[in-house]
Amino acid sequence: MRWLAQPVCAAAVCAVMVPAWAADVVVRTGIDPASGVVVGQPIRLHVDVLFAGSMPRPPRVRLGDAPGAQTLRFETQGVTVRDEIGGHAYVGQQFEFVVFPRRGGAIEIPAAEITLIDAAGDVVGAARGEPQRIAVAVPPGIDASGPVIAATEVTVSQTWEPDPGRTQLKAGDALIRTVTRQAADVPAMGMPDLAFPEPDGVRLYRDAPRSADRVNRGSVTGERIDRVTYVFETLGAYDLPSIVQPWWDLGGRQARTETLPGVRVSLTGAVAPTGPRLAAGTRWSWTAITMLCAVLLGGVLVWLLRKRVAARWNRWRADHAASEDAARSELRRVARTGDARATYEALTIWLRRLPPGACRRIREDRRLALPIEQLERALFGVDGDWSVERGRTLRDGVSEVHRDLRQPPVRVRPADLPPLNPPLPTYRAGPSGR
Repeated sequence: MRWLAQPVCAAAVCAVMVPAWAADVVVRTGIDPASGVVVGQPIRLHVDVLFAGSMPRPPRVRLGDAPGAQTLRFETQGVTVRDEIGGHAYVGQQFEFVVFPRRGGAIEIPAAEITLIDAAGDVVGAARGEPQRIAVAVPPGIDASGPVIAATEVTVSQTWEPDPGRTQLKAGDALIRTVTRQAADVPAMGMPDLAFPEPDGVRLYRDAPRSADRVNRGSVTGERIDRVTYVFETLGAYDLPSIVQPWWDLGGRQARTETLPGVRVSLTGAVAPTGPRLAAGTRWSWTAITMLCAVLLGGVLVWLLRKRVAARWNRWRADHAASEDAARSELRRVARTGDARATYEALTIWLRRLPPGACRRIREDRRLALPIEQLERALFGVDGDWSVERGRTLRDGVSEVHRDLRQPPVRVRPADLPPLNPPLPTYRAGPSGR
């Protein structure tokens, strides 16, 4: 499957004329494939926005949430579209979205919302496409509630750090498991989350997923990297379960499963340090015995503290990696490099970790609204541009807005009102002139 915009089936194309105040704009919506869709299969949704004569500026297109499906904006430059409608020449731009159905049955895709912009960059109106409806089938052998991928090829692999087969772990130690998945024509953001069960006595910390997608001549090979950290709190034997990735082979039309084996981890205590043997008949002074006991006691304390410090350090490191502070630091680091795609991924992760309501405030803040719009245009538009300087502007804006979010709101105390019936001034009568 190629991700570059291509003509879609005529049966799946709907043309909608916008109201009279923008009657020279035509919006067309199409889906591919239009039928025969299975759960987890990527569906391309194209939105063509056409202008009579010339396009003053590429519009902004938004697609709302579709219950039962995941919708992504695919990172590709907009494609210029030309057509003749009613004997008049039209020119515009095609926008592409990817819809991943996560359940069987009918799924309603809402109408695309278009914001019209003039040559100066000002908003002058709006338009809408038409909603789409897709029928999704659940193939035999596929559980729609699981992390299903539908593709022509899927590979999975994993690594352990340190190697549990060669390392003797102790209480408080950590084990890192890294799972890498690759799928043809499925971007990393379209791969469902895997389930990592947490055994009793083990604390599990999950890092934010990383993507390493590759695009070659319009075809994408998605790669998603998930990393989890197991922290063992007590001694004992633990079975870290296998990871199963079910997928539907679009080419072979059959269900397949990729399994990553789990491991059994046994934790033992450290061998207690031993003192030198007392030679028979050797007399030890009380001073030497006291010093020896102190050394042994110090060694035991160091060993106990080492386990506690290591456990706390592992917990803090894992908690910090999944925190908003870590996501913000990563965003500031990546933004200054000028890498638009990496910046957008870091921005998405940071916004997800913000408290409720903060995301909307940030997008409406003038210090970040413009840099975010420029970043999205650089990835999804035809006239966008991203640079190191703009990345630094975004980085500085993130720091300023974060400081404002942390400050408590200032409560202004209303000024005291004057008394309703102020006392009348008194005057002292002077001497009479008589």
